[in-house]
Amino acid sequence: MDLYTREVIGWNISRYHNKELVTGALINAEERTNSKPIYLHSDQGSEYESGDYTALAENQGIIISMSKKSSPWENPFQESFYSQYKVDLGHTDRFETLGELIEAIHLTIHDHNYNRIHTSLNMSPIKFKEQYQNRQKQLTESEDKVSKELGT
Repeated sequence: MDLYTREVIGWNISRYHNKELVTGALINAEERTNSKPIYLHSDQGSEYESGDYTALAENQGIIISMSKKSSPWENPFQESFYSQYKVDLGHTDRFETLGELIEAIHLTIHDHNYNRIHTSLNMSPIKFKEQYQNRQKQLTESEDKVSKELGT
C-alpha cells in the first residue's frame, strides 16, 4: 500500500501465509509501478523476517521498517485496510470455486482503489493520485516556463 495515496499497489494470492506470499506481493508492486519503495513497513511476522524477503528488499536498497511485536498501532494503515477488506470481501466459504474467490479478491482491491472514499483523502486513492500527478505536472510546466523566460 502506498501510504500517501492509500492505493493498494501490490498483492499476491497463496494458500499459505509465508515468505513466498509477501515476496510475490513486493515483486507485483514493483512490476505494476515500475519503481521500488524507499521504505517497506510491516509487522514482525516470520514471513517478513525471512532471509529471502529481507534480502530481496535490502539488495534493492529498500529500507525495512517493522513494528514492535504485539503493537498493531505501529502499522495502522495496514491494520485498518485489512479489517475493512475482510468486511468488504465477506466470508470466503461462500465461493464455490477457487476462481470465484480469486475474482472477488481482485474486485475488492479494485473497488478499494477506484471507488471507496478514503476518509483522510475525501476521495478514492486513484482519484487522489491523479490529482497529485496533475499538480506535479502543472508545477513542472510552470517551472519550465519561468526558466525559459529567465533564459536559464
